[in-house]
Amino acid sequence: MSFPRRSHTGALLLFASLFTIPALAADGLPDPTFGVAGAAYITPDDIEARELRPYAALGLPDGKILVAGERNKFIPSSPFDPHMRAMLARLNADGTPDASFGNIEGIPGLLVLPDLVPETGAGMQIIEAMVRLDDGSIVVAGTASAFGPLRGFLVKLDAEGTMDTTFGADGVQLVPDMYVHTLAVDSQGRFVVAGEKAIDSVSHSYVARFDADGAPDAGFGTGGGVVIDWDAAGESRGGYLSTLGITAGDGILVGGNYEVYGQGFGSDFAIARLDATGAFDTTFAGTGWRVFHRPDDTGEAFTTIDGIDRLLPTAEGGAVFVGHYQVDDGQGNTSFETVLGGIGADGMMDGSFGSHGDGFQPVAIAPGAFTRYATGLVRQADGNLVAAISYVGPESSFLAFRFTPDGMLDASFGDAGIASVDMAPGGIFSDPSALALDAQGRVIVAGMAERASPLYELAVLRLTNDSADRIFANGFDGTR
Repeated sequence: MSFPRRSHTGALLLFASLFTIPALAADGLPDPTFGVAGAAYITPDDIEARELRPYAALGLPDGKILVAGERNKFIPSSPFDPHMRAMLARLNADGTPDASFGNIEGIPGLLVLPDLVPETGAGMQIIEAMVRLDDGSIVVAGTASAFGPLRGFLVKLDAEGTMDTTFGADGVQLVPDMYVHTLAVDSQGRFVVAGEKAIDSVSHSYVARFDADGAPDAGFGTGGGVVIDWDAAGESRGGYLSTLGITAGDGILVGGNYEVYGQGFGSDFAIARLDATGAFDTTFAGTGWRVFHRPDDTGEAFTTIDGIDRLLPTAEGGAVFVGHYQVDDGQGNTSFETVLGGIGADGMMDGSFGSHGDGFQPVAIAPGAFTRYATGLVRQADGNLVAAISYVGPESSFLAFRFTPDGMLDASFGDAGIASVDMAPGGIFSDPSALALDAQGRVIVAGMAERASPLYELAVLRLTNDSADRIFANGFDGTR
């Protein structure tokens, strides 16, 4: 059984801006025009839903916010079994639930999809990724597992949540034996997913592409899919693909980690670039793929646990990523820290990224936390990037930070580049699991908050954005 890595239960931080600039709106503060002091919630009724957890978010052109993930409900006759169904939820631009959207009486704004694999009765059906098409329709992707065969899925819906029966089989395209973690759409309207696929009972990193109607793209790889053979020996076991991006010419960049030391013995950062046919792009790292660790890492089994959590392609043909790495304090205590990375078009580390000359930039964040994983990465109009972090530690907040294209924290955002907002004040915990920009470029962080047991509410935070909320002394918009 595999859960989305971004679902780690624990504390979550989202930085709230204390930094102000003369003649400019504060950047990174909770937006007072959204919800209550920047925070909005959709509350389960403990009948149709006990838990609402998003893993993907979108800002819609009209200012509304769409999130997708899973709804779990409590059934007394099987209290310890998961009863998760794929869900979407929509909020108005002011943070109120959109009562015009959804199908669950008593929970405005909530849409729960039907059983996507009724022949198996999978107990966990979870959306992990979502894209919006130019016509306003939505495609979501995720995984159905537990109490039945493993199935990845893609589902297409119109703007109001009705399933598009011209896509796949009645709106659903299943991917046998695959965990699907990430999704993108290319310039031809084809859908690309990545994750892990079981082949002969062995898990492999896998990328698949589908035509606009949901059918596997026979022109991609073998039968519409590509195995990423990280070790070039045909034994690519223990790979995890968490993120992907579309590059020039509809190439595909994927990232995650690979257990190069053997399954269960640690992992390295892993990244690969494919061309539009699914072949490795050998102008990237010489082979089309690269497995690597930080220069100060010994690269030994058990001590190296690295991974790329989120990446974005760059205009130059490389990538910027947010990931995690393991640190040992020398006294037997380990933790997972956050690191940024810059990769050039040739697949090698970009020495101009960060302040150490090696393409890596560690980020000190969430003091005292045991784990830190990036759950979102977005690029703002000015080129700066924002990441959200899910962490487990003594505190519990939504946490995000902003950094420049060259890997340095942007001190004009939040408190010295970091924003942290407790979305369950006086409650139990909150955890950010999705990140997006709204129509005005404001940062949207979505996740789960347990303000009162046993309900896990869907929580959304909106932050102010300097570039969108610019105020000028003469009363006119302009540039500095």
